[in-house]
Amino acid sequence: MRGDQAVLRDGSAVLIREVQAGDAPLLAEGFARLSFESRQLRFLTGKPNLTAAELRYFTDIDHHNHEALGALDPGDGRGLGVARYIRDADDPERAEVAVTVVDDWQRRGLGTELLGRLADRARQEGIRHFTALVAADNCAVVGLLEGGSVGVRVIEREPGTVEYEIELPPSGLGEGLHEVLRAFGRRQFELPASIRNTQAGDTSGELTGDDAGASKLP
Repeated sequence: MRGDQAVLRDGSAVLIREVQAGDAPLLAEGFARLSFESRQLRFLTGKPNLTAAELRYFTDIDHHNHEALGALDPGDGRGLGVARYIRDADDPERAEVAVTVVDDWQRRGLGTELLGRLADRARQEGIRHFTALVAADNCAVVGLLEGGSVGVRVIEREPGTVEYEIELPPSGLGEGLHEVLRAFGRRQFELPASIRNTQAGDTSGELTGDDAGASKLP
């Protein structure tokens, strides 16, 4: 089984590698392991599965404008989580970001590990900022991200949503991305626009989550 080994803060070992076109079965199986609550809070519906079109979209990626890193259990090869960015077509230095971890692997540090590696890949590809869309009525998250976090700013407000831009530091996650992880963990982020658009055209979505308790996979 290929992948870079990583040891999480609880001592668990995982393998991390780029998501590949042949990973559709892993993604589908991982989605099936998400709790109803994780699906409901991430996709606004308790959808039972991903469609074939969604599985293609989330696995047939170019690793430049669309990158995804997946975590695998070294024991049985099952998918455990995914961190993904999708570059903004209008601003090549900006990309939407999302993280997902299956329920029984949350709160171990896997989201942090995945996002840290994704940030490294983004910097290599010339991305300087991540963006995330938040429901405006999620006061806890809005307060978290607007509470003076270094490198976080509002770039657009629309009825019902607030879009944030998080500056990528020269290395590591920095304060802004750590706050994003905390917010993802509260399951209070909206789906990235590119993912929502895929759902609208095909009646489904992808995975999402983090250390603290959300959901997203290979």
